[in-house]
Amino acid sequence: MRLLLLNQYGLASGAPTGRILSELGSGLRERGHDVVFLTTDSSYGKPSRGFSRIIHEGFAHLNLFWRSLCCRRVDAVISLTSPACLAVTAAVVAKLHRAKHFHWAMDLYPDVGVRLGELKSGTLTHTLAHLMRRAYQAADRVVTLDEDMREYLQKNYGVDSSVMEPFPPEVSWPESSHEPRPSKQWLYSGNFGRAHEIEVLLQIQKRLERRQLPADLILQGQGPQFSSSRSAAGRLELRRVQWRVPAAPEALGEALLQSDVLVVTRKAEMKGLLLPSKLMLAELSGKAVLWIGDTDGKTAQRLKAEGRHGVFTMDEVEPMAAWLQYLFEQESSPQAIEPRSTRTVREESIRKWEELLLR
Repeated sequence: MRLLLLNQYGLASGAPTGRILSELGSGLRERGHDVVFLTTDSSYGKPSRGFSRIIHEGFAHLNLFWRSLCCRRVDAVISLTSPACLAVTAAVVAKLHRAKHFHWAMDLYPDVGVRLGELKSGTLTHTLAHLMRRAYQAADRVVTLDEDMREYLQKNYGVDSSVMEPFPPEVSWPESSHEPRPSKQWLYSGNFGRAHEIEVLLQIQKRLERRQLPADLILQGQGPQFSSSRSAAGRLELRRVQWRVPAAPEALGEALLQSDVLVVTRKAEMKGLLLPSKLMLAELSGKAVLWIGDTDGKTAQRLKAEGRHGVFTMDEVEPMAAWLQYLFEQESSPQAIEPRSTRTVREESIRKWEELLLR
């Protein structure tokens, strides 16, 4: 098949969606398909807001649309979700190419913007939702990230979907060290985005320090909440918080395995609208996961059913501190299992994508 892959960000931008799109396209190319990438030169970093964002993303839509017209005819268009509402533009592109359209929804917009308070519910959001509903319904297949998102799309947009979690970057797992360390570590590694709970981690760490537990909270990454959470740590007079820049891909595996617990957060109101990109990697690492957010969703319930992860709401600060204390005071870590290959997961995902395209 000849495939056209659309997204605002490419591999060089450093955006997670840019990496995912690049690896998906490369994997399909290795399987004999003819793949064309179309991305813009947008840099990934602090997002613009308000009118500035509308202009910026409007130009991104125009850029991708006009360049797609210059491509020779393709059999299928695969779109991701940057810029916002890309599925609408991709649907038009697919129609002009007389091609199938497959949309991999990394989040559901404008719903995310409304839930986060970035957009006021009104004429604009209702218009965007109407356009997205038509784009979803016109697509040959929509792919969502988890069962929560699948249920939300079915209930609110009347569209069924396939579920495929975004595969993590390829990580080399170093050999696990069984030597005891003087202190325990729990790690949040992410983009400090507004859809995640950050300051609650500081409240938990405060309780651990009051109990004089030798445990360090590692906050690794950058994003909208980085500065505010650092200020909050100062106000709480925390002594055992380490701030780290995002880990390079070749060092990510070691950073994860050095930690005893990995934190994954999703604000409860984001259930069904997105899935933290670090969740699959955290599970593959074999470490215990502390999930903070909704507890009634399918993803949260799946983690809870495994028995070795902690699943809590944001308000359960004391129970989370107690759960961490229990883990940290164990002589060994029965919750940890051997890490699994990220390459195998990616290859399986690409195989499923090929089946979906050919079907």
